[in-house]
Amino acid sequence: MGDVPNPLPPRAVILGFVTGMWAAQAVATVARLGIPDQLAHGPCSASELANVVGASPSALYRLLRGVAAVGVLRADAHGRFSLTPAGECLRSDVNDSMRSLVIAEMAPDHWHPWGNLEDRVRKDKPSFKSALSMPLWDRKSSQEQHYFAEAMSGGTTMAIQSVITSYSFAGACKVIDVGGSHGAFVAAVLQRERAASGVLFDLADVITGAGPTLKAAGVADRVECVAGSFFGIVPPGGDVYLLKHVLHEWSDDECVKILRNVREAMSHDGRVIVVEMLIVDDGPPSVAPLLDLDMLVMGAGKERTAKEYGALFASARLKLTNVVSTPSVYIVLEARAA
Repeated sequence: MGDVPNPLPPRAVILGFVTGMWAAQAVATVARLGIPDQLAHGPCSASELANVVGASPSALYRLLRGVAAVGVLRADAHGRFSLTPAGECLRSDVNDSMRSLVIAEMAPDHWHPWGNLEDRVRKDKPSFKSALSMPLWDRKSSQEQHYFAEAMSGGTTMAIQSVITSYSFAGACKVIDVGGSHGAFVAAVLQRERAASGVLFDLADVITGAGPTLKAAGVADRVECVAGSFFGIVPPGGDVYLLKHVLHEWSDDECVKILRNVREAMSHDGRVIVVEMLIVDDGPPSVAPLLDLDMLVMGAGKERTAKEYGALFASARLKLTNVVSTPSVYIVLEARAA
Protein backbone atom coordinates (compact mmCIF):
# COMPACT_ATOMS: atom_id res chain seq x y z
CA MET A 1 0.00 0.00 0.00
CA GLY A 2 1.22 3.51 -0.78
CA ASP A 3 2.18 6.10 1.81
CA VAL A 4 -0.67 8.23 3.13
CA PRO A 5 0.30 11.89 2.81
CA ASN A 6 0.19 13.83 6.09
CA PRO A 7 0.99 17.54 6.36
CA LEU A 8 1.87 17.32 10.06
CA PRO A 9 5.41 16.92 11.40
CA PRO A 10 6.23 13.27 12.16
CA ARG A 11 6.22 13.74 15.96
CA ALA A 12 2.87 15.49 15.78
CA VAL A 13 1.48 12.51 13.86
CA ILE A 14 2.55 10.13 16.64
CA LEU A 15 1.22 12.45 19.35
CA GLY A 16 -2.09 12.52 17.49
CA PHE A 17 -2.41 8.76 17.88
CA VAL A 18 -2.05 9.11 21.66
CA THR A 19 -4.46 12.02 22.05
CA GLY A 20 -6.86 10.32 19.66
CA MET A 21 -7.49 7.64 22.27
CA TRP A 22 -8.19 10.32 24.87
CA ALA A 23 -10.52 12.17 22.53
CA ALA A 24 -12.46 9.03 21.61
CA GLN A 25 -13.14 8.15 25.25
CA ALA A 26 -14.07 11.76 26.05
CA VAL A 27 -16.54 11.93 23.15
CA ALA A 28 -18.03 8.56 24.13
CA THR A 29 -18.49 9.79 27.71
CA VAL A 30 -20.30 12.89 26.48
CA ALA A 31 -22.53 10.60 24.39
CA ARG A 32 -23.23 8.25 27.31
CA LEU A 33 -24.19 11.18 29.54
CA GLY A 34 -26.69 12.32 26.93
CA ILE A 35 -25.12 15.77 26.64
CA PRO A 36 -25.87 16.17 22.90
CA ASP A 37 -29.58 15.55 23.52
CA GLN A 38 -29.59 18.23 26.22
CA LEU A 39 -27.78 20.72 23.99
CA ALA A 40 -30.30 20.16 21.19
CA HIS A 41 -32.45 22.75 23.00
CA GLY A 42 -29.72 25.39 22.97
CA PRO A 43 -26.47 26.36 24.73
CA CYS A 44 -26.02 25.38 28.39
CA SER A 45 -23.37 25.84 31.04
CA ALA A 46 -21.62 22.90 32.64
CA SER A 47 -23.48 23.62 35.91
CA GLU A 48 -26.86 23.50 34.20
CA LEU A 49 -25.99 20.25 32.45
CA ALA A 50 -24.53 18.71 35.60
CA ASN A 51 -27.87 19.08 37.39
CA VAL A 52 -29.64 17.24 34.58
CA VAL A 53 -27.20 14.39 33.91
CA GLY A 54 -26.03 13.85 37.49
CA ALA A 55 -22.38 14.88 37.30
CA SER A 56 -19.85 17.03 39.13
CA PRO A 57 -20.06 20.56 37.66
CA SER A 58 -16.30 21.10 37.76
CA ALA A 59 -15.40 17.70 36.30
CA LEU A 60 -18.11 18.01 33.64
CA TYR A 61 -16.79 21.44 32.65
CA ARG A 62 -13.35 19.96 32.09
CA LEU A 63 -14.85 17.14 30.01
CA LEU A 64 -16.86 19.55 27.86
CA ARG A 65 -13.87 21.84 27.40
CA GLY A 66 -11.80 18.87 26.21
CA VAL A 67 -14.48 17.73 23.77
CA ALA A 68 -14.85 21.30 22.48
CA ALA A 69 -11.11 21.24 21.76
CA VAL A 70 -11.61 18.41 19.25
CA GLY A 71 -14.55 20.08 17.50
CA VAL A 72 -17.54 18.14 18.82
CA LEU A 73 -18.78 21.00 21.02
CA ARG A 74 -18.42 24.77 20.82
CA ALA A 75 -17.71 27.00 23.86
CA ASP A 76 -18.80 30.64 23.93
CA ALA A 77 -17.45 33.60 25.89
CA HIS A 78 -20.01 33.06 28.65
CA GLY A 79 -18.90 29.52 29.45
CA ARG A 80 -21.82 27.89 27.70
CA PHE A 81 -21.52 24.93 25.33
CA SER A 82 -23.39 24.15 22.12
CA LEU A 83 -23.26 21.49 19.42
CA THR A 84 -21.11 21.64 16.31
CA PRO A 85 -22.25 19.71 13.20
CA ALA A 86 -20.17 16.76 14.46
CA GLY A 87 -21.88 16.99 17.84
CA GLU A 88 -25.30 16.94 16.17
CA CYS A 89 -24.46 13.43 14.93
CA LEU A 90 -24.39 12.26 18.57
CA ARG A 91 -27.99 13.17 19.32
CA SER A 92 -30.20 10.12 19.78
CA ASP A 93 -33.11 11.63 17.85
CA VAL A 94 -31.45 12.36 14.50
CA ASN A 95 -31.40 10.18 11.41
CA ASP A 96 -28.31 7.98 11.20
CA SER A 97 -27.24 8.96 14.71
CA MET A 98 -23.70 7.87 15.57
CA ARG A 99 -24.27 7.95 19.35
CA SER A 100 -24.60 4.20 19.81
CA LEU A 101 -21.62 3.49 17.54
CA VAL A 102 -19.32 5.70 19.61
CA ILE A 103 -20.57 4.24 22.88
CA ALA A 104 -20.33 0.64 21.67
CA GLU A 105 -16.83 1.00 20.23
CA MET A 106 -15.50 2.68 23.39
CA ALA A 107 -17.08 0.16 25.78
CA PRO A 108 -14.86 -2.24 27.81
CA ASP A 109 -15.72 -5.19 25.55
CA HIS A 110 -13.84 -3.36 22.79
CA TRP A 111 -10.95 -1.57 24.46
CA HIS A 112 -9.89 -4.55 26.58
CA PRO A 113 -9.20 -6.76 23.53
CA TRP A 114 -7.43 -3.88 21.80
CA GLY A 115 -5.17 -3.65 24.84
CA ASN A 116 -4.03 -7.19 24.00
CA LEU A 117 -3.19 -6.49 20.37
CA GLU A 118 0.48 -7.35 20.89
CA ASP A 119 -0.42 -10.75 22.36
CA ARG A 120 -2.84 -11.35 19.47
CA VAL A 121 -0.13 -10.57 16.91
CA ARG A 122 2.47 -12.76 18.64
CA LYS A 123 0.26 -15.79 19.20
CA ASP A 124 -2.35 -15.33 16.44
CA LYS A 125 -5.15 -16.37 18.76
CA PRO A 126 -8.27 -14.32 19.60
CA SER A 127 -7.50 -12.03 22.51
CA PHE A 128 -10.88 -11.27 24.01
CA LYS A 129 -11.02 -14.43 26.13
CA SER A 130 -7.64 -13.72 27.67
CA ALA A 131 -8.72 -10.12 28.29
CA LEU A 132 -11.75 -10.87 30.41
CA SER A 133 -11.84 -14.68 30.63
CA MET A 134 -15.25 -15.07 29.04
CA PRO A 135 -16.71 -15.13 25.53
CA LEU A 136 -17.43 -11.79 23.89
CA TRP A 137 -21.22 -12.00 23.79
CA ASP A 138 -21.50 -13.49 27.30
CA ARG A 139 -19.43 -10.60 28.53
CA LYS A 140 -21.67 -7.85 27.18
CA SER A 141 -24.11 -6.28 29.60
CA SER A 142 -27.68 -5.87 28.37
CA GLN A 143 -27.00 -2.14 27.98
CA GLU A 144 -23.87 -2.80 25.92
CA GLN A 145 -25.80 -5.24 23.72
CA HIS A 146 -28.41 -2.53 23.17
CA TYR A 147 -25.82 0.03 22.07
CA PHE A 148 -24.07 -2.54 19.86
CA ALA A 149 -27.34 -3.52 18.16
CA GLU A 150 -28.25 0.12 17.56
CA ALA A 151 -24.78 0.84 16.19
CA MET A 152 -25.03 -2.07 13.75
CA SER A 153 -28.47 -0.86 12.71
CA GLY A 154 -27.07 2.57 11.88
CA GLY A 155 -24.27 1.02 9.85
CA THR A 156 -26.84 -1.15 8.13
CA THR A 157 -28.83 1.86 6.98
CA MET A 158 -25.77 3.46 5.39
CA ALA A 159 -24.70 0.21 3.71
CA ILE A 160 -28.16 -0.59 2.39
CA GLN A 161 -28.77 2.81 0.85
CA SER A 162 -25.41 2.77 -0.91
CA VAL A 163 -26.06 -0.75 -2.25
CA ILE A 164 -29.61 -0.04 -3.41
CA THR A 165 -28.45 2.97 -5.43
CA SER A 166 -25.53 1.10 -7.01
CA TYR A 167 -26.67 -2.47 -7.67
CA SER A 168 -29.76 -3.67 -9.52
CA PHE A 169 -31.94 -6.40 -8.04
CA ALA A 170 -34.16 -6.39 -11.10
CA GLY A 171 -35.84 -9.74 -11.71
CA ALA A 172 -35.51 -10.98 -8.13
CA CYS A 173 -38.29 -13.38 -7.15
CA LYS A 174 -37.37 -14.86 -3.77
CA VAL A 175 -34.83 -12.91 -1.72
CA ILE A 176 -33.29 -14.62 1.31
CA ASP A 177 -31.49 -12.43 3.83
CA VAL A 178 -28.97 -14.73 5.55
CA GLY A 179 -27.98 -13.51 9.00
CA GLY A 180 -30.20 -10.52 8.27
CA SER A 181 -30.91 -9.42 11.87
CA HIS A 182 -34.19 -7.44 11.78
CA GLY A 183 -34.53 -7.57 8.01
CA ALA A 184 -33.68 -4.02 6.93
CA PHE A 185 -31.80 -5.25 3.85
CA VAL A 186 -34.44 -7.63 2.53
CA ALA A 187 -37.07 -4.98 3.24
CA ALA A 188 -35.20 -2.40 1.15
CA VAL A 189 -34.85 -4.84 -1.74
CA LEU A 190 -38.55 -5.76 -1.63
CA GLN A 191 -39.50 -2.09 -1.67
CA ARG A 192 -37.74 -1.89 -5.02
CA GLU A 193 -38.86 -5.27 -6.35
CA ARG A 194 -42.61 -5.20 -5.79
CA ALA A 195 -43.26 -8.66 -7.22
CA ALA A 196 -40.66 -10.40 -5.04
CA SER A 197 -41.09 -12.17 -1.73
CA GLY A 198 -38.51 -12.55 0.99
CA VAL A 199 -37.19 -14.74 3.77
CA LEU A 200 -35.45 -13.36 6.84
CA PHE A 201 -33.09 -16.00 8.25
CA ASP A 202 -31.31 -15.54 11.57
CA LEU A 203 -31.18 -16.90 15.09
CA ALA A 204 -34.53 -17.23 16.84
CA ASP A 205 -33.85 -14.58 19.49
CA VAL A 206 -32.82 -12.13 16.75
CA ILE A 207 -35.72 -12.40 14.29
CA THR A 208 -38.27 -11.99 17.09
CA GLY A 209 -37.45 -8.29 16.96
CA ALA A 210 -37.93 -7.95 13.20
CA GLY A 211 -41.62 -7.05 13.22
CA PRO A 212 -41.32 -3.25 13.55
CA THR A 213 -38.69 -3.00 10.81
CA LEU A 214 -40.69 -5.08 8.32
CA LYS A 215 -43.95 -3.31 9.14
CA ALA A 216 -42.40 0.14 8.84
CA ALA A 217 -41.12 -0.80 5.38
CA GLY A 218 -44.54 -2.08 4.36
CA VAL A 219 -43.30 -5.57 3.49
CA ALA A 220 -44.26 -7.64 6.54
CA ASP A 221 -46.83 -9.61 4.54
CA ARG A 222 -44.17 -10.55 1.95
CA VAL A 223 -41.44 -11.75 4.33
CA GLU A 224 -41.30 -15.11 6.06
CA CYS A 225 -39.15 -15.19 9.21
CA VAL A 226 -37.20 -18.43 9.60
CA ALA A 227 -35.04 -19.25 12.62
CA GLY A 228 -31.78 -21.12 12.24
CA SER A 229 -28.02 -20.95 11.87
CA PHE A 230 -26.17 -20.36 8.60
CA PHE A 231 -23.77 -23.10 9.72
CA GLY A 232 -26.69 -25.50 9.30
CA ILE A 233 -29.42 -25.64 6.68
CA VAL A 234 -30.15 -22.39 4.84
CA PRO A 235 -33.71 -21.81 3.50
CA PRO A 236 -33.85 -23.26 -0.03
CA GLY A 237 -35.17 -22.03 -3.33
CA GLY A 238 -34.04 -18.43 -3.35
CA ASP A 239 -32.76 -16.75 -6.48
CA VAL A 240 -31.07 -13.97 -4.45
CA TYR A 241 -29.17 -14.60 -1.21
CA LEU A 242 -28.03 -11.58 0.79
CA LEU A 243 -24.98 -11.70 3.07
CA LYS A 244 -24.33 -8.28 4.54
CA HIS A 245 -21.54 -7.85 7.10
CA VAL A 246 -21.55 -11.60 7.72
CA LEU A 247 -18.42 -13.06 6.15
CA HIS A 248 -15.94 -10.57 7.63
CA GLU A 249 -16.76 -11.88 11.11
CA TRP A 250 -15.59 -15.42 10.36
CA SER A 251 -12.46 -17.35 9.44
CA ASP A 252 -11.86 -18.57 5.89
CA ASP A 253 -12.99 -22.11 6.74
CA GLU A 254 -16.15 -20.82 8.41
CA CYS A 255 -16.90 -18.54 5.45
CA VAL A 256 -16.58 -21.48 3.05
CA LYS A 257 -18.99 -23.47 5.23
CA ILE A 258 -21.54 -20.64 5.14
CA LEU A 259 -21.17 -20.17 1.39
CA ARG A 260 -21.44 -23.90 0.70
CA ASN A 261 -24.68 -24.01 2.65
CA VAL A 262 -25.97 -21.11 0.58
CA ARG A 263 -24.79 -22.81 -2.62
CA GLU A 264 -26.68 -25.97 -1.68
CA ALA A 265 -29.85 -23.98 -1.01
CA MET A 266 -29.93 -21.56 -3.96
CA SER A 267 -31.67 -22.09 -7.28
CA HIS A 268 -29.54 -23.01 -10.29
CA ASP A 269 -29.62 -19.47 -11.71
CA GLY A 270 -29.41 -17.78 -8.32
CA ARG A 271 -26.96 -15.13 -7.19
CA VAL A 272 -25.24 -14.42 -3.90
CA ILE A 273 -24.85 -10.77 -2.92
CA VAL A 274 -22.11 -10.08 -0.39
CA VAL A 275 -21.78 -6.58 1.09
CA GLU A 276 -18.52 -5.80 2.87
CA MET A 277 -15.67 -3.34 2.97
CA LEU A 278 -12.81 -4.33 0.68
CA ILE A 279 -9.07 -4.23 1.18
CA VAL A 280 -7.60 -2.59 -1.92
CA ASP A 281 -3.82 -2.81 -2.27
CA ASP A 282 -2.29 0.49 -3.39
CA GLY A 283 -5.73 2.05 -3.23
CA PRO A 284 -6.78 5.35 -1.64
CA PRO A 285 -6.79 5.72 2.17
CA SER A 286 -9.50 3.52 3.68
CA VAL A 287 -10.83 2.50 7.06
CA ALA A 288 -10.89 -1.17 5.94
CA PRO A 289 -7.35 -2.05 7.17
CA LEU A 290 -8.18 -0.65 10.62
CA LEU A 291 -11.47 -2.54 10.68
CA ASP A 292 -9.40 -5.61 9.81
CA LEU A 293 -7.39 -5.01 12.99
CA ASP A 294 -10.65 -4.79 14.94
CA MET A 295 -11.60 -8.18 13.53
CA LEU A 296 -8.15 -9.46 14.52
CA VAL A 297 -8.47 -8.48 18.17
CA MET A 298 -12.14 -9.42 18.50
CA GLY A 299 -12.11 -12.90 16.96
CA ALA A 300 -11.23 -14.92 13.89
CA GLY A 301 -12.73 -12.66 11.24
CA LYS A 302 -10.97 -10.33 8.81
CA GLU A 303 -11.46 -7.90 5.95
CA ARG A 304 -10.46 -9.27 2.56
CA THR A 305 -9.44 -8.33 -0.96
CA ALA A 306 -11.62 -9.12 -3.97
CA LYS A 307 -9.18 -11.89 -4.87
CA GLU A 308 -9.54 -13.45 -1.41
CA TYR A 309 -13.32 -13.33 -1.64
CA GLY A 310 -13.06 -14.93 -5.07
CA ALA A 311 -11.08 -17.79 -3.56
CA LEU A 312 -13.72 -18.29 -0.86
CA PHE A 313 -16.45 -18.40 -3.49
CA ALA A 314 -14.48 -20.90 -5.59
CA SER A 315 -14.11 -23.20 -2.59
CA ALA A 316 -17.89 -23.17 -2.25
CA ARG A 317 -18.50 -23.91 -5.96
CA LEU A 318 -19.38 -20.28 -6.66
CA LYS A 319 -17.81 -17.80 -9.07
CA LEU A 320 -17.24 -14.11 -8.44
CA THR A 321 -19.06 -12.45 -11.34
CA ASN A 322 -19.18 -8.77 -10.43
CA VAL A 323 -17.64 -6.24 -8.05
CA VAL A 324 -19.66 -3.03 -7.71
CA SER A 325 -18.42 0.10 -6.00
CA THR A 326 -20.89 2.26 -4.05
CA PRO A 327 -20.85 5.89 -2.84
CA SER A 328 -19.89 4.61 0.61
CA VAL A 329 -17.09 2.43 1.97
CA TYR A 330 -19.07 -0.69 1.12
CA ILE A 331 -18.58 -2.91 -1.92
CA VAL A 332 -21.08 -5.31 -3.55
CA LEU A 333 -19.69 -8.68 -4.59
CA GLU A 334 -21.92 -10.83 -6.78
CA ALA A 335 -21.35 -14.56 -7.10
CA ARG A 336 -23.18 -17.23 -9.08
CA ALA A 337 -23.01 -21.00 -9.33
CA ALA A 338 -19.71 -22.15 -10.84
